[in-house]
Amino acid sequence: MELVTVDQKKSPMWLRIVEIIAGLIILVLGGYVIVYPGVAIGTLILFLAIALIIIGVDYFIRVFAKGITGWRRLLNLILSALAIIIAASVIANPFIYGSLTLVYLLGLALLFAGIASAARGTAGGLIVGILGIIIGFAVIIFPGLGLATLVFLLAVFLVIFGLESIVSGILGRWV
Repeated sequence: MELVTVDQKKSPMWLRIVEIIAGLIILVLGGYVIVYPGVAIGTLILFLAIALIIIGVDYFIRVFAKGITGWRRLLNLILSALAIIIAASVIANPFIYGSLTLVYLLGLALLFAGIASAARGTAGGLIVGILGIIIGFAVIIFPGLGLATLVFLLAVFLVIFGLESIVSGILGRWV
């Protein structure tokens, strides 16, 4: 196997400084999530409620679009109502309905990712897929575990993303 080196131009100094500063801010946010997980959950719940309202309005507007059939109109109306009802529930009681909604979305995402991985048919894909399916069910069955997992994954992502941004800024190229 040959290693091919690519002569990359380094980023301009101003961009490198911005990447380092952004990376430091992201690292601080990752630490904040680790120290104050409740605030992180509250923020995710707020974003979830806003996203659900936007989705609900979007599907409602689609009900009046030209060129869609009666079934699609009805489906858009139902999806709009469901999104708005879930958003209202999340807003009315954020730490019960909001956190449960986040956990169930995480569990479903893990289930579908597991199924997709297993469907590749490779040994590694099958192992990862089975683990994804098992963990997806565990998150849905044990919501507390799912909420802790969600906060942990957010913190890990922020720390890794922050470090990557800092290293990219120092090196002057994407890593």
